[in-house]
Amino acid sequence: MDKKSVASLIMAILLSSILSWLPGSAEAKEKQHTVVVAALVYGQHNIVTLDGFKAGLREKGFVEGDNITYIFEGAVGSKEKLGAMMEQLMAKNPDLIFAATTPGAIAAQKATAKRKIPVVFGPVNDPMVSGIVKDQKMPGDNITGVMLTDSTGKQLEWAVRISPTLKTILFPYNPNDKSSLISFQKIKEATATLNIEMVARQTRSHAEIDALIADCPEGVDALFLPRDAMVMSRVKDFAELALQRKIILSGNRLEMVKKGSLFSFGFEGYELGKQMARLADLILHGKNPGELPVETAEDYLAINLKTAKAMGMTISENILRQAHTIIRPE
Repeated sequence: MDKKSVASLIMAILLSSILSWLPGSAEAKEKQHTVVVAALVYGQHNIVTLDGFKAGLREKGFVEGDNITYIFEGAVGSKEKLGAMMEQLMAKNPDLIFAATTPGAIAAQKATAKRKIPVVFGPVNDPMVSGIVKDQKMPGDNITGVMLTDSTGKQLEWAVRISPTLKTILFPYNPNDKSSLISFQKIKEATATLNIEMVARQTRSHAEIDALIADCPEGVDALFLPRDAMVMSRVKDFAELALQRKIILSGNRLEMVKKGSLFSFGFEGYELGKQMARLADLILHGKNPGELPVETAEDYLAINLKTAKAMGMTISENILRQAHTIIRPE
């Protein structure tokens, strides 16, 4: 065989090898690694964040059933069960862990302390105060994610703008939940600044929430819910109470307005999930999570005019023009 023939043969072999690895070829699919993501979700209402996360990764080319698999055993309703759920998820040897809310992120951090599996968390109230990360710009170790802004003061300002006669608010919170405690401190500061009286009630369990709803203090003008998965999971019950008493129910995320609160000022779970997905995509392409700055979620004003109508309340056009989302009566 002459030199020209040998060269042609080599080129043919190289071309065949390259074609065999092009996307869509059988050989490429056989060699392609399927990413395994384990999802730890604390609170049923945070499943929407996981939905946004999946959508965000799908936009990045991670298609469920093709090159990515999600392990999700359902939302965890009790903080005490988070550790056991993490053990189940870790046994599946995931490539990455999605951890929703502060208790979920803390559980994921503890479980991965030795194995260093990458963790992306969100929404988390304050990951530095909660001890999840060392620093927002350089979180360190194997974890990063999306934190919430301190929007409590702004949320209270919107309540006063919507109802200028507002003087007293009821604030239920769980002293055993770090995120809830942070919300409690923030609302104390905000009410002091705006000269609003706060009636605080500790709700450590669903039984205590039931008791509060059955015997709600008189003379309150508004009901504020903290960033607390257990308390927020009862938003429909609080919405019914607020409607009966004709008082404002203020939420801190869009999903709460969809479930009946008069207004919310805070994040949107689905969009926050997509934001988490951008961080996960960087990690799955080789970035060190500990070197990816913790991002901050955006806040939006949402108003439920259906609830306002049921309360006999009129919200000014000026306020409505500033709302990102408006739920109107059918």
